[in-house]
Amino acid sequence: MGKIKTGRDAAGGVPVVRMLASLLRYPGVMGPLLLTGFTAWWGLSHTWAHIIATGIVLGLVLGVWRLRRPQSFQRLVWWRVKAWWRRWFTYAPNWWWWMGRFGLSIKTEVRGWIVRPRIIKVRSNASTDSLLLDLPDGITPADIADCVDKLQHATRARRATTRQADPGQVWLDLYMRDPLVKTIPAVPIPESLRVEDLDGLVIGYAEDGSPWRLRVRGTHILVAGGTGSGKGSVIWSVLRALTPFIRAGLVVVHAIDPKGGMELDFGRDLFYRYEADDYEDMVQLLETAADEMDDRARYLRGRARKFTASPQTPLVLVVVDELMQLTTLLPGPDGRRQMGRVETALGRLLSKGRGPGYAVLATVVEPTKDIVTWRDIFPDRIALRLGSSSQVDMVLGEGQRDLGAEADNIALSLPGVGFIKVENSPVPIRVRAAYVTDDEIKAMAREYRSPHHLRPVDTTTAELVDVDELDQADETGEAA
Repeated sequence: MGKIKTGRDAAGGVPVVRMLASLLRYPGVMGPLLLTGFTAWWGLSHTWAHIIATGIVLGLVLGVWRLRRPQSFQRLVWWRVKAWWRRWFTYAPNWWWWMGRFGLSIKTEVRGWIVRPRIIKVRSNASTDSLLLDLPDGITPADIADCVDKLQHATRARRATTRQADPGQVWLDLYMRDPLVKTIPAVPIPESLRVEDLDGLVIGYAEDGSPWRLRVRGTHILVAGGTGSGKGSVIWSVLRALTPFIRAGLVVVHAIDPKGGMELDFGRDLFYRYEADDYEDMVQLLETAADEMDDRARYLRGRARKFTASPQTPLVLVVVDELMQLTTLLPGPDGRRQMGRVETALGRLLSKGRGPGYAVLATVVEPTKDIVTWRDIFPDRIALRLGSSSQVDMVLGEGQRDLGAEADNIALSLPGVGFIKVENSPVPIRVRAAYVTDDEIKAMAREYRSPHHLRPVDTTTAELVDVDELDQADETGEAA
């Protein structure tokens, strides 16, 4: 008679079966192991010469690639290898135990198995590991977010956040190092002139090492931060990215510096209109811009649904450095009346300007409603170093600090570092604006000055210009 398999014998084979199933289930580990085994077998049974020659050629190809195209090498080779290594040799060995200790386990009712969130993908770059987690039924993204502090310390990350993925999955972002500690030099001025770049100007870098792209077309931008927090870095980085458009007449900048020109005077040649001394002139600048916006809206009505910048209808950017000075601190007997006019003009620009191509970029020290009445209708907001946690939610929206936007904890030594909340994105992003020196500002103003022949267009007779035709004309001129 055959031997009857006891319960202990049957159970003894279970770990082996599970181990084999796990290895087959994760080709990221099995692939390299099988390749290594096949290489060893081939070398022992045939000759190592071919393998060594192949390795040398492959090493030379990768070395030349790294020297000639370092960015693509990092993106396509190095970061992929790093992600593979950290997934299987940093996170995978401990992940099962971490999930159990943090209470992220579910016991199935039928078989009594224990299921826990598992890693299905890892993406890495110079500073961040992003883990895509598959969640078993009964565990939600909110449960992962509640344990994010524990995961941060367990993985030795500097900071950790979660973000939404497909249903049943969630991204866990682990920031292993801080690339924003060092001052970022001024971003090179774009050589090409593409109108679509107005939807994403590069003005610095994000915490994950990617470029920080800020749109100026079809939006308004509020920058809030204490004294010395780097608001000027944001302004000048935006203007630097816009200089080719300014020189071409596709962007017109109206600038107001209520602090007597201490910040914006260096680049005054970039501005079509500029006021820094007389408060009445500042108020009139805002009112004139609002009136011209209404004229353009009437002109574009029935002609275009989406604004496209052209020399006849340029994008108009109204820059106000320190809004508090205009909304609460205007002196003199007419101060209160002037502040009311400022609020009215700003309200018109903010509520109506996106369609006809008018944008507002304003900075403020104190982001309360008393100072920034129209705070909630700025679609894009940037919180630099702030004085309290409540101010973070004032700027970025309710609950943003709980999602990781700790702008009140930014060090004094990190001007230009902040958090952004962009329209249609629920998660704040940590960024740093580039620093533009005084000499670079003067050079920008000298080389890319606004065309002085440009005058407000009579929108009753102006014709829209096709941007593609404009680009073709520029190329024809250069060829000539």
